[in-house]
Amino acid sequence: MPKPRSRWVVIGLAVLCLLVSAPVGVWVALTHQPDFYRRAVTIPHAQTETEAKHFVEQSIQLSNDIINEPKWEAVFTDHEVNAWLAEDLLKSFADLVPANVHDPRVIFDMDRITAAFQVDRGSFTSVVWLVARVRVPEGNVLELTIEKMRVGALPLPIEQVLERVTRQARDRGLDVQWREDPDGPVATIRYASKGRNDDVVLERLNILEGKIVFSGRSNGVGAGGPKRLPNRRVLQSRFPRRNRQVQPEESGPESVLRSAISPAS
Repeated sequence: MPKPRSRWVVIGLAVLCLLVSAPVGVWVALTHQPDFYRRAVTIPHAQTETEAKHFVEQSIQLSNDIINEPKWEAVFTDHEVNAWLAEDLLKSFADLVPANVHDPRVIFDMDRITAAFQVDRGSFTSVVWLVARVRVPEGNVLELTIEKMRVGALPLPIEQVLERVTRQARDRGLDVQWREDPDGPVATIRYASKGRNDDVVLERLNILEGKIVFSGRSNGVGAGGPKRLPNRRVLQSRFPRRNRQVQPEESGPESVLRSAISPAS
């Protein structure tokens, strides 16, 4: 039978281990990188450069088809989208991305999109990621069911982001309405236009393994003549490169999320 003094020593050591391991466990959970994300950010530059160029070429073709054809369809792989995100996003649209957010990536799976990005915060970096089921219930209406949201390995309360995301979406001409569903919060997104918005109609969107397929119709075929998307050089001349700023040290899932969704300063 252990002596009383020995028993208190054991209890004290257990409490000390708990006090030390708890913050370490939180830190490990916050800095955890999912396997899918690690794979997506380690593609060689030569491969991403080629696939980013292909993504831009397909986008130009899609733009022309929407203007000149009554029916249009496009297919993009997640490799092509991620290549463009790696090569061109922060070069071309620096003012649209918060200063402490980098390396966004997407994964396409059956009926689902997984989106992730890194957030620098003080002395550590976290991966914020979510899984959403996507469908088009009617023309020009997109429905997203948020099934999972994480910062590292920790669950992130979805309610913390709904209001801010909704406000930013509406500022960009989107009508966003939320409702509760047994599988998670559902966002119904409609394009809100002051004038007509039925000239271009998104009719179908399918998420397959490794690719996204969407199609629709154009009612005002030929209006305005053929157009072209700006190339990389033009885009980079319009949007300055981002100057990274040192962020004040802050910890915890809520502070990481606030940094991820706050506008760049």
